[in-house]
Amino acid sequence: MKTFLTILLFCFFGINYISAQVLKVSVKMQNEHLSEEDRNELEDLPGKIEDYFNSYSWTDDELEYDVNCTAQIIVETVQKTHEILYRCQFLISSESGENFYDKLWEFPYTRSQMLSHTTGQFDPLTKFLDFYAALILGGEYDSNGLLLGNKQYEAALEIVNQALMSQYSKGWTQRKENLLKITDIRTRPLREIKPDFFEAIYLYDEGNLKEAFKLANKVLEGLEKVYSIQPNNWYLQIFMNSHFRELAILFAGENEKLEKLEKIDSKHRETYREKMEKY
Repeated sequence: MKTFLTILLFCFFGINYISAQVLKVSVKMQNEHLSEEDRNELEDLPGKIEDYFNSYSWTDDELEYDVNCTAQIIVETVQKTHEILYRCQFLISSESGENFYDKLWEFPYTRSQMLSHTTGQFDPLTKFLDFYAALILGGEYDSNGLLLGNKQYEAALEIVNQALMSQYSKGWTQRKENLLKITDIRTRPLREIKPDFFEAIYLYDEGNLKEAFKLANKVLEGLEKVYSIQPNNWYLQIFMNSHFRELAILFAGENEKLEKLEKIDSKHRETYREKMEKY
């Protein structure tokens, strides 16, 4: 069975240029507590969202690999007044560790509604999807080169500003705050070391442990910079939750380095301690 490191090797490296890339998102929905009528109304929505993500060219500057993601929609309530309004939670995760949870997504929807990519009037359903596509792709670009995700994060900010001027502004203040946490100068050292992190994984998987360790040290320095300025940095927590196992592997037997990781990421203390050299 392929290891996660092997999957990352396939996904991230051996590429020297930018060519064709596609978002590939698998969508699941939880709505069992709704009435049969409401469930029937939503029956086609996961498939429509998958098509919306997967059948569109999201950027002109494309990567050569598919960005595989899973998304989950948890429908909480249905409001029926002048329009049918759904309130949901939303989770989306990419294989490379761009993981986002949104606890308040409201949008109107009817079964006959088509999802289309438009630049005109704000649509609280499709523009929400556009926003998270931009966040996922921003992280992917950053993983391939120094701050290459800037263009995607700028697109996400445009969506946010449009949303805040609309009648469906609920939840968008928090989304803007999260986006600004990613692009904040205090988070920049983390964004800067992402290419080194994935290259270190590639080198490790190739058996080039010496070079992998050199790059891993650069990664740790970047993580420490962010932690020293902002210990509770939201995006740092997402990165550590996604990659603590790989970091532990890269520093196996290096107790001093593992202790630094343990300080930055006490949540996964046991994983780091398991990789420490026993004397």
